[in-house]
Amino acid sequence: MGLLGSLFGCGDKKSNKTDNLIEITSKTEDGFQDLVLTVVESNQLDDGTFEIFAKGKNNNENVGLRIKVKNKLKPGFNGGEVDNTAFESNGVTFYSIGQESDNLIRGLSLLYNFPTEKKFSVNHVTFDIFSLNEVQADLEKGYFRFKLFFDPNDDFGLYSELYLNVNLPDSEVEIHEKDVEYRENLINAMTRD
Repeated sequence: MGLLGSLFGCGDKKSNKTDNLIEITSKTEDGFQDLVLTVVESNQLDDGTFEIFAKGKNNNENVGLRIKVKNKLKPGFNGGEVDNTAFESNGVTFYSIGQESDNLIRGLSLLYNFPTEKKFSVNHVTFDIFSLNEVQADLEKGYFRFKLFFDPNDDFGLYSELYLNVNLPDSEVEIHEKDVEYRENLINAMTRD
């Protein structure tokens, strides 16, 4: 009986994460469209990378995506000085999880004032990453901030930057704007095939 109670308790816990999704714009600051999503599932893969399923609500519509993040990235700052060796190519990848990702793009495009009816890319969207932390980013153990770069050499004319903050202990992921000038490029990057 105790085993059954434990099993049913775990199921209830997981459904609570998807039943009580956070409003994605609830932490937006003036002038920026910063997003917050609930981590509904996270797994550490064999290569040490974390796979995160993050979802939220936008105007009563479920939104979400799958994110892969390299773990244990070296600190980007050492004694207040930037460590230029802390840049990692292909450190973060965004993936579609279907309709919820399409909803995310549509909602984000409206927030960014670049409306589109395009869907989230069927291909993955990969970013270079720089850790904005002064300690090694062990994702299981705290709140870590990163700066992401798409198309760093501007090969596609879509160079853009944004911030990704990962807080697995509190089951949250934040996607913050770096600058409004990157809005159109980010929407085009996440909808290109």
